[in-house]
Amino acid sequence: MVVTLATLGFTGNEIRRSQLALDNEQNVERVFTDLSWALAITFGDLRAAQQAYVAAGQDRPYWIATASSHLETVRSSLDNLRRLAITPVSVEALDAAAGAVADLEGLDGRAREHVGLEQSLLASDLIFTDGLQLVARADANIELARAAERTTRNETIRAARSSQAALAISAAGISILAVLLLAPVKRKDGPIPLESLDTESTEALPPGTLGLSLDDRRVASGLDRAPISGTEEADTLPAITASDTGAPPGDEGREPVPDLRVAADLCTDLGRLTDTSELPALLARAATLMNATGVIVWVRDSSGHALRPAIGHGYTTRTLSRMGSIPEDGDNATATAYRSARMQVVAGNDMSSGALAAPMLAADRCVGVLSAELREGWESSDAVQATVAIMAAQLATLLSGDTPAEKAAPSAEARG
Repeated sequence: MVVTLATLGFTGNEIRRSQLALDNEQNVERVFTDLSWALAITFGDLRAAQQAYVAAGQDRPYWIATASSHLETVRSSLDNLRRLAITPVSVEALDAAAGAVADLEGLDGRAREHVGLEQSLLASDLIFTDGLQLVARADANIELARAAERTTRNETIRAARSSQAALAISAAGISILAVLLLAPVKRKDGPIPLESLDTESTEALPPGTLGLSLDDRRVASGLDRAPISGTEEADTLPAITASDTGAPPGDEGREPVPDLRVAADLCTDLGRLTDTSELPALLARAATLMNATGVIVWVRDSSGHALRPAIGHGYTTRTLSRMGSIPEDGDNATATAYRSARMQVVAGNDMSSGALAAPMLAADRCVGVLSAELREGWESSDAVQATVAIMAAQLATLLSGDTPAEKAAPSAEARG
């Protein structure tokens, strides 16, 4: 348990740290993308300002100042992108973009000289030919850097997610192992070692009973321990039976527990049922699992206000036909289970068997009832009741719409 808790704590801390790193990577990638797109917009504004101060009728000093401001913004943005870049490809692309901006800045200076000398045609030629090529080259390199950064950071995020999943799976495996190791194991009845008994309890036992099981000790404590000699010993000792000890023989007296593996296999086969002809065999297996003499699946009849036996095990077809329908408001366990949507338990006695009636619940209604007649008091076992409820739930999935149970057996009237 200590190792499990330590592992869970370490795993949780590592996943938290990894998630913080992932958040930081995503934030940086988002900032890089935003800056690159803002830089592309700034290039467009710079181009517009350069074209304006060579156009006729424009305020040239204003547009020249605006172009200078945009050039400064471009240089600052490129510096910020370089600080955020982590891949050699993006760094190289940003350096190439910076070279294009430097050439563009020199071209802008020459264009301004031509404008000052009233040589607007030469200035326009520089801006609309060489300037356009330089801006396009810078834009292409910035786009290359943006794509390289996005690809690299996405790969980093995927690797971190895989690492988180591996940590979580490892922690879950260790936790499951710890639960299995800590699960209580039922001890077999057997001798109680001497060291487990205190002095008081040891003195209370008759001589010679150490090493016997608890039931043997109870038997031995009631025996006449007077010595018997010769061959009379075998004829004189009374026969010790379960009734003499006050304890039931064998496993009797313990709460019945159906085989969960058999129940799981049965539920799996019910879920995979495709042929209604297989349903009677599955009901036979369910009856064996629950120690039942008979099992019946009750469904609503055509009137919608009564239940009829659709299919069963342990009863002949004639018997099922003679049962007929029972009203849903009837005074019996099956009708009560249908109305209340709760399992009904009928306790058995020496003269009659016990029974369980489990409602088969669909998403919005009760679609029928699974009733079972049980032997040897199995109806009072919580484990048996849970098993019957599981069977009923599994059958309920088959009874929505055109039920396999209704297809598997003709109506009671048809059988009659």
